[in-house]
Amino acid sequence: MIEKKLKIVWICHFSNTIVREHIKFSRLYFKRTLSRLFVGQKRGCEDFAIWVTNAIHEFEKYDDIDLTIIFPHMGIKGKTQFFSVNNIQYRVYRSEDDYFLSFMCSKLFGKIQKDYFKDRKLITSWIDEISPDIVHIIGAENPYYSIVALDIPHTIPTVVSLQTLMSTPDFSKNYPINKKIYTYRSLIEQKIIHNCNYIASRVDKFRKIIKESINPSAIFLQMPLALGQDIFNMDVKKEYDFVYFAANISKAADYAVESFALAHKKYPYITLNISGGYTLDYKKKLDKRIEELNLLGNVFFSGPQPTHESVLKQISKSRFALLPLKIDLISGTIREAMACGLPVVTTKTPSTPKLNSKQESILLSERGDFLAMANNMIRLIEDESFSEQLRKNAIITINERYSNSAFMQKWHKGYYEIIDNFKTGKAFSAEIACN
Repeated sequence: MIEKKLKIVWICHFSNTIVREHIKFSRLYFKRTLSRLFVGQKRGCEDFAIWVTNAIHEFEKYDDIDLTIIFPHMGIKGKTQFFSVNNIQYRVYRSEDDYFLSFMCSKLFGKIQKDYFKDRKLITSWIDEISPDIVHIIGAENPYYSIVALDIPHTIPTVVSLQTLMSTPDFSKNYPINKKIYTYRSLIEQKIIHNCNYIASRVDKFRKIIKESINPSAIFLQMPLALGQDIFNMDVKKEYDFVYFAANISKAADYAVESFALAHKKYPYITLNISGGYTLDYKKKLDKRIEELNLLGNVFFSGPQPTHESVLKQISKSRFALLPLKIDLISGTIREAMACGLPVVTTKTPSTPKLNSKQESILLSERGDFLAMANNMIRLIEDESFSEQLRKNAIITINERYSNSAFMQKWHKGYYEIIDNFKTGKAFSAEIACN
């Protein structure tokens, strides 16, 4: 007798080459994509949220899970599209934000706070149709899809994986975000965290804040995001000394430029490549600062890259990675740079020192200490043997700490334990529990 498969729905936002090959796009989408590439903006036709793609690859291996992924994607033809790849079902929709009227209102009046009633109605109708055993929301900080958590019937267990936590004291201070938009998004995030049955996060700082001020009865699970990165061994000619890269460079490119300027005083020949999406306003401010610091001719912008592989290829053109942090505990860019064999200069957070727990794998300085970062950059430039050892240590650390297969085995096991806990109150195993 064939056992019934477990029905799981993921609600998330991501893109990769595989889903884009199956999506039918509108003609307008291609025009908008070209304009985005021209001005350096993202979220048009580029890969992002690689941890979702990594998770998909692992779940394609399970034959006891019936997985449906619901996600918005810019520029699709029509309102909705369905397709299947490797026995995983995809339901893609055109978000309310991706319409001309919404676009014009955003340009004229700024971002509008929305409740996304139409999108929520669509997604909940799909959930009713699928009748899943579990709904898993990946990311609570993005209301344009995560807000549907407020509508999921209480008869269905819901788990939310935290990609970050906006509801922290230092988020709005260190992240480039409008105050009204921050207030709106963080309030939605709090409602989602309060409404979901289970929170997937092992970050002590996040758990403490949630327990103290958002959801004292929250149940935390050890179901980490698929943040592993395969070692990237492509032979790429070195064109730059340092690289700063991010999905959106406004995260901390300004910190990178300030640190680079101090190292540049000692070594005027060094170069910095800045890679990733940006708004014209942010780029204009950064250009002005680069000119003030006399860095013209030393800092180069390469814009957003269309695929994850092209990101890795682009950063591999540099000898070292300069990746200061403002918000992230350990950014994906750090792991990617390590996997590409780039010695990393970054910032102390509650989590980055863990990368040095067994062997020194990255160079750390206090957040905002540009001189300390510059000194770490100079150390890499001056000591080739140390740089090589750091590179080797980083590869060892990546292999030891990050395994997408192991991470997704926890998701797989966690799903079955969620069902048991939700239905009968059975306690979670020590492998999954995180309280």
